[in-house]
Order: sequence, then structure tokens, then C-alpha cells
Amino acid sequence: MRRLLIFLLIPSLLFFSCNDPMRRNYNAATYEKDLQEIRESNKVDYEDIELLNKYIIVLRLAGNDLQGKSYSEILDKIKEIKKANTTESYHFKIEQESKRERMSSFLTVNLNEKIFSKINNKDCFSYTVTFQNNSSKNIKMIVGSISMNDLLDKEIKKIDIVFDEKLKANSTLKKTYTVNYNGGEEGDKRIRAKNLSAIRVEWNPEKIVFEDGRLLK
Repeated sequence: MRRLLIFLLIPSLLFFSCNDPMRRNYNAATYEKDLQEIRESNKVDYEDIELLNKYIIVLRLAGNDLQGKSYSEILDKIKEIKKANTTESYHFKIEQESKRERMSSFLTVNLNEKIFSKINNKDCFSYTVTFQNNSSKNIKMIVGSISMNDLLDKEIKKIDIVFDEKLKANSTLKKTYTVNYNGGEEGDKRIRAKNLSAIRVEWNPEKIVFEDGRLLK
């Protein structure tokens, strides 16, 4: 009876294995179809599917062969890499927070407005940024970036900021930055769909150059 039960279970397990798209081996010819089935299975988080897709695309462009590895094995590898980078990312975030706090007494930067529009027949984002000089010295240049994160503090998009105009002591100036919209990029699509109130904005300062030659970084 026990042997009969095992005999009956084996085909069921094989059937389950073959029909679980995550257990299939990667195949360049069926990759898009497999990915669609993984999405439709509702067994894998949206973010994990996006990680899997981007990782495979990058490796394919680099000429790396993934043949013989299941999608589940590939995703586990991605998570291992992500976990290994977690500590480094944490320390980087602490350093950024410390720098932001230290430089805030000299400069405050805020993202006030995000607009999607067409400029010269191209889809663009226009970002209005306010620079407030909190110091008693004129500023000559500001370099940094603005991160736009979701409410779980995961970065969606980052824009580089270079302000190379004179910012007088204890004064405020606004500047608009225009960035091309990429409809094929997930981050751009998410930013377009969200109101600014639904985005966590962080200023990441790199350096401030004062008119008297002093450099703060």
C-alpha cells in the first residue's frame, strides 16, 4: 500500500514541478512567455518579477549564459546579491543622512513642483527646485541629487542637480530642471502617475562651493 501511494504521488509532483513556471529552466526562446506565466501565477511579488526581468536582460546583454538554471534559482541568486549589498547600502544611507544634517545649516534644497509636459515635441518632466542659502556667505556652486522614493523609502528615480549661479547670503532662488521622459523605464512611469504628495523626496548634497573659495563636502 505504501509503495502504491509513493507511485501515485510521483507523477503528481512531476506535474506540479513542470507546471510551476518558476521551476522551469531559463530558455531564451520561451523567456517572455515564461515571464508572463510567472506574473499570472500570482505566486511571485511584483518587485521580485521586475528584479528577475532586469537581471536576466542585463546578463543577456553582457553575453552571460543562464541556460540550465531555473527561474527560482536565478531569483534566489538575485536575493543573495541584494542581501550582501544591504549592509553597504545601510552605511551609505547613514553617511548621506549625516552629510545632509551637517550641510543643512548652510543650505536647504526642496523639490516644489513636478510637471509632465511636451517640450520641442518631446515628453519631459519639469522639476522646480528651491535653493535656500542659510549662511552669511555667497554660494557659487551647488552639486548633489534629488531622490524620489516611494512611501516605503525605496528609490524610484534620482535626478542630478548642478546649480552654478550666484546664490546670495540668506537668500532663496528657484530653478527649473527639465529631464526627458522615458516611457520604457518603470521609474519614469511611476513618477508620472504619482502626485508629489505621494513621493518621499530626499536631497543628497555632494558639495557646496562658496564665493570666497571655501569648499564644503
